Amino acid sequence: MLIFSLFYSLFIIGIGFFINKYPDSLAGYNTMTIEKKRNVDIKSIASIYKKGMTYIGLITIVLTFLFYFSGLYILTILSVIYPLLIGVLILSIITRKYDKNKQSRFKKSFPVIFIGGIIILVTSFLIMSARPTQVDITDNEIKFTGLYGMTVDKEKISEVKLISSLPRIKLRTNGLGLGNIMKGEFLLDDLGSCRLFVNVPGSPYLFIQTDNGKKIIFNSKDAQYTKSIFEKLKH
Repeated sequence: MLIFSLFYSLFIIGIGFFINKYPDSLAGYNTMTIEKKRNVDIKSIASIYKKGMTYIGLITIVLTFLFYFSGLYILTILSVIYPLLIGVLILSIITRKYDKNKQSRFKKSFPVIFIGGIIILVTSFLIMSARPTQVDITDNEIKFTGLYGMTVDKEKISEVKLISSLPRIKLRTNGLGLGNIMKGEFLLDDLGSCRLFVNVPGSPYLFIQTDNGKKIIFNSKDAQYTKSIFEKLKH
């Protein structure tokens, strides 16, 4: 994550320098007519973008490292996404005064609406993803709630046990990894493909296997909750 953030931040800074050197490449300006381009102070805009993208890149690096080493993994992910979105929005607002072309109200407000919508969607997804998985048990089935949730027929369970540690994760095949939160399909040492609903590290883990070979591993930050689910299934 840190290595990705470092290269990602350098890439953002590089974009700022590229725009400053090749201002004609700036989105929107490169499609304008010659008449409209005469009404735009592109050199000032390019200079502002160079400084702005540099600040965005540096802020991204600092926040990512700060949150990562503080153990705030979800904020670490947000620090990769939000500085760029918010920064580009601010830059688009600041540079408006250098464009003397008349624009409709919709065109002026579009960046705010578009980027604001992305921020809302990303935030909603992360909040939903970070919610702890709950286990609902009825007479006939077990339901794992939330993202990548599933329902298991109790009659098809061939094995249920508590394990003290999670085997090493080799590969995420169709799942979500938010720091210590793992949900979805993962490939594990010794066990192969498993559906995970776990917070790592944590102990114990509830292991369930069905007649058709499906493996499910669940745990909660509250160890007693995990144990209580096991006791209910064991009986």
